[in-house]
Amino acid sequence: MLVKKCMKFAIMSLLHSSVLFHSVTAQAEWQEAGIRMGLQAGPRREYFHLYQAFAVYGLPWEWRCPSGWGMAPSLNVSAGALTGGNESGFIGGTGAGLVFNNDNGGIALEIGVGLDVMDRRQFGEQDFGSILLWGAHMGVSYRFKGGMGIGYRLQHLSNNRILYTRCTPNPGVDMHMFSVSWHF
Repeated sequence: MLVKKCMKFAIMSLLHSSVLFHSVTAQAEWQEAGIRMGLQAGPRREYFHLYQAFAVYGLPWEWRCPSGWGMAPSLNVSAGALTGGNESGFIGGTGAGLVFNNDNGGIALEIGVGLDVMDRRQFGEQDFGSILLWGAHMGVSYRFKGGMGIGYRLQHLSNNRILYTRCTPNPGVDMHMFSVSWHF
């Protein structure tokens, strides 16, 4: 519930601030690649860890102030392993993100949504209800001058019962994700 409220606040804040920016055409290209490690944020039947390799593809639009601060949309892809209940399985995902940053580096804020697929829905006693999960995240990162970056995000995964009946389990999981990346 807290994650949903924070996501709504972040989206509304970014949309309201868009009137301050002017549109700039950006080059569509791969912008970042890295690894993430996640620890479960709240209690569940099983304790989960998430390990991912990820890449970010910048889309050809940006909204920037003359100072360099602004927003830019991106496509995100990831592949990795979800571990819980003494079992591990593949998880891969794709989604869209919106980052608020300075084009010269430094701190950045990000929100995003995505679709994840797992090779199993059961981990020990935890049943996710499906191998197809929806995800949402919000985070903060810092890009150093040389291109290296570090980051933190709060990530939520669940089936949201969008494609499923009320009888389908929907426990979801929230993860504290820490990343190291390289910006191109």
